[in-house]
Amino acid sequence: MNNVEINWTVISYFVIGLFALSGFFRGWWKEAITAFLLGVLVFLLKMPEVAQQVIDGLNRILQMVWGWLPASVKESLAVYLGITSFQVDASSGQTWLVILLLVLGFSIVLGRLLLPNQIRNIRSYSTYVVTPLGSFLGGLLGGLNGFLIINLVREYLNGSNLPTGSQGPATEVAVAGGQTVGVASSGVGFALTDLPGFTNLPGYAGWIIVGFGLLLLILIVRSRVAGAGFPVGYRKAELKRKEQGVFVPVVVKK
Repeated sequence: MNNVEINWTVISYFVIGLFALSGFFRGWWKEAITAFLLGVLVFLLKMPEVAQQVIDGLNRILQMVWGWLPASVKESLAVYLGITSFQVDASSGQTWLVILLLVLGFSIVLGRLLLPNQIRNIRSYSTYVVTPLGSFLGGLLGGLNGFLIINLVREYLNGSNLPTGSQGPATEVAVAGGQTVGVASSGVGFALTDLPGFTNLPGYAGWIIVGFGLLLLILIVRSRVAGAGFPVGYRKAELKRKEQGVFVPVVVKK
């Protein structure tokens, strides 16, 4: 079996820097949406019994959807994909990694829907331009989001705080001391090295993150509905389309 060593600290710096750069261009309001949703995942990580209830509710919905499928579709799924039912394992790290990806995708879509920043092929359009203050705060929140994401991934790989129900994490993670994590798979072994000697989401720190996420939710709602209808740190630009097909700003509201 081939062994591949991955430096966790280097990955952490890269992810945090990438999300900080993204937040700089997206602004604080969109990053706050992501931070709140990540805070919900941290809450579920701190409350395994609640996480289990959420997955149980999801399984009931999936089972209902499975019952609505035609018999021919069920037979095709069983034959070609080996799927006989839709069920999610709350004790599997892979389940929560997929949920994390879905949450990130949902936060991006939600931010674009509530605060659109794209030019469409119409005669006039309103877009939101990030101010220097919004970019600075967005960079800070983006870095925080990157920090939370990389540590949620670590917790899911470790699996120690996930709801019980299986003999071990589905990703076959083995913790070797406090500085290395080995991830076994068919033919390839991954060793995550240079891990911090402490857990980044312990008791009180995790609850601080959850509380901060709730505070951000309040700021998201208040800043969106107050004043001109768009949050502080953004400017609303009214764009007009010239005959040559070029959009130019004609009015900028602060």
